Amino acid sequence: MMALLSLAIGSFGIGMTEFVVMGLLPQTATDLLPALSATDPDTAIAHTGWLISLYALGVVVGAPTISASVAKYPRHRVMLALAAVLTLFNALTFVMPTFELVAVSRFLAGLPHGAYFGIGALAVAAVLIALFVPAHAGDPGRTLRAELGVFHIPQVWLTLAVGAIGFGGFFAAYSYIASIVTGVVGAALAAAGLVLALVSFGVERRTSVPGAPGAPGALTAADVTAA
Repeated sequence: MMALLSLAIGSFGIGMTEFVVMGLLPQTATDLLPALSATDPDTAIAHTGWLISLYALGVVVGAPTISASVAKYPRHRVMLALAAVLTLFNALTFVMPTFELVAVSRFLAGLPHGAYFGIGALAVAAVLIALFVPAHAGDPGRTLRAELGVFHIPQVWLTLAVGAIGFGGFFAAYSYIASIVTGVVGAALAAAGLVLALVSFGVERRTSVPGAPGAPGALTAADVTAA
């Protein structure tokens, strides 16, 4: 139980560092691009959106390569190392003085993100069967080339395409939710946090009721956006 709690806390922390930029995009643009924000705030916000894209690019690059490269090592040590690296690069994001340096740190912070969640999912499965298989040593015979062989399977590419299109559409709106709330809806900036919470609640409810679009209480991100 403590292992599952640790994974949950770690996942929450990583998710928060990923999404916090989306709710603070206007303020981040003002802080990192003051001259552009003064003359063209919309362009400054759009330019700051690269911080989100670069983090996502880091996740895409790091998830398969890091996960495959460290498959032969004990999972708990790998996850500790990934958590430490995530903490370091997120700390660098906080202290970097220029937009360019923050962009680099965001990309680097994204690299261990996907690997952490992938290995974490395997670790959860290991915890659930710990009564029967208590030890999970690394497999020295597993290599990066062997792990990447999964991309020869067409279904893997189809799954990746569906995920990319679905999440891409969602995050296109979610990334600029603060600007939508203030610029389109005309609400106060403080309301952006409430909208973000409602969208997150909708996603959680939809996940908890899979395959049931009309299920009672299944509030979705689309419902919140439409409202």
